Amino acid sequence: MKIKLLLGALLVCASVANAQQLELEKTFKISRASKRGFLAGLDYDPAAKTYSLTYFTDQKKNTFKYEQYVFDNDFNLVSENEFTEEAEKMKKKFKWFKFKGEEYTVVGNTVENNMMGTLVLRKKKITYKYQFLMGGYNRKVEILDKVKPKTEDGNRFTGMNHAEDEMTGDLFILASVKAKIGTKGNEDVGAIKLLKFDTDLNLVKTADFDFPYLQTLVTAQTLSRENPEDPESPGIAGMAFIFAPSNAMGKKFSDPDNNNFTYIRVDDQCNIVERFSFTSPASYWRVDDMLVNNNDFYFYGPAMAGRDKYFNEGAGSRIGGGEVKYKAVQLMKVSGGKLAYLTETNLDEFKAKQKFPPSQRKTPDYTGREFGIRSYNFTSTGDLVILGQNYDKSKDGIITKFEDVLGFHFDSKGVLKAQYGIDTKEKGITVDYNYLSGIGYTTVTKITTVYACPQTIIEGSDKNLYWVLQEIKGQANGKLLTYPRIGKVNQNNATLSDLTTFGKGEGFYLDPKYPFLETDKSETVVFFGADKAGKELWFARVKLK
Repeated sequence: MKIKLLLGALLVCASVANAQQLELEKTFKISRASKRGFLAGLDYDPAAKTYSLTYFTDQKKNTFKYEQYVFDNDFNLVSENEFTEEAEKMKKKFKWFKFKGEEYTVVGNTVENNMMGTLVLRKKKITYKYQFLMGGYNRKVEILDKVKPKTEDGNRFTGMNHAEDEMTGDLFILASVKAKIGTKGNEDVGAIKLLKFDTDLNLVKTADFDFPYLQTLVTAQTLSRENPEDPESPGIAGMAFIFAPSNAMGKKFSDPDNNNFTYIRVDDQCNIVERFSFTSPASYWRVDDMLVNNNDFYFYGPAMAGRDKYFNEGAGSRIGGGEVKYKAVQLMKVSGGKLAYLTETNLDEFKAKQKFPPSQRKTPDYTGREFGIRSYNFTSTGDLVILGQNYDKSKDGIITKFEDVLGFHFDSKGVLKAQYGIDTKEKGITVDYNYLSGIGYTTVTKITTVYACPQTIIEGSDKNLYWVLQEIKGQANGKLLTYPRIGKVNQNNATLSDLTTFGKGEGFYLDPKYPFLETDKSETVVFFGADKAGKELWFARVKLK
């Protein structure tokens, strides 16, 4: 096999003296067998400074055939070998190899409310069948026995939220007590409890979340416990909840202060370890996510302006997927079990702090519409940068088009430093997508703008942030074809540079699973991908400064 240097593959904005620059770019043609197979894993050895690419080419029961290519730090081929090995041996060699046999079953649990609003637990059996070309398993779920949990005095529950520990099979269910029709003993109706069941659906612990007034759930978030055997199936180390007052049962049961929210965190044994009340600037706050950084907890989401309504009525009815327009976003930090800050940023402030690349004509911004978040990024200074895209929805609530790329930059106190707006270069093309249905393969025609652009932040030693935007050029073999553009965010003055484009656009595209490779070269990023057919690999090392 022959490695060749690519010339002229880099498109650079020459007018920007400090733009990112291509340091090294190479390609390599893999064998026909590797092309017919798939890239199963990619490993970097920091001691040897080598990349190992493993392509599965065939499988017979528990035996796999694969080809492995090893490249040095400058993408020169070191070795190329073919192996045939048993699965048990491969598990010891590759951390990413999770083969568990041709077929296996797992018994788990599922949670639902029936038509009467009663909490129902069901046993389920999941059968996994290995699909070689997928590099993973298809699964079939069979629902088995059901259980309806009760309180000690016979009342049933209505489920509000739940989480399943994929390591132990335990269930954590947040539920409210449901009234018994035509009987006494309804004093605890509406009371909120956290129920923990083991994998056999035995109730092992109940935590009472005592409130003086009726509450509604704002958000429930799980704290993950790493699963060394299967990182994609984490355990539960605890849960965090935010509640808001509700007026669903009338004034008598409603908190007079409709902005009196409550934060609660529990451990994996349902013990309450943190709890406090706080005043939310808006009575309706849709918490999208909880972030964990240095043992601190952050809660982020859009909010409705005003304080005149309760949370349960604040967003109004949106039957049919109609879009809600928000007037602000709120960001809350919890540190050491106490409220560190809670900030509200309205649309006027977003507008006032707009920043764009110098040569960009379009000025996209956040207008309170629903916003697709792609990533949350904490910097070494404690700043938080949220990346995402605006999108359009149909009346049925289906996303029809992703549009401008936005970045929200908050400082370490939760105050907005800047709103960055980027106009994407690619405006979408028509592609045919094939998928396997019950009657065979079905072809669906889509526009590539129905997919959101992947985005990443890389921090340099100079504290500047390098924003990598993957533009979507098309789709092939069920995979998005993307190429990178990089812009620099100056943290000190919150400005955004013009973006520099890398890759050949029509020729080489980032690998969807491994777009970036590790490197010991400081102030650089390494891109990895291939041509559209997947026959020729592409490596590119870019100097950030």
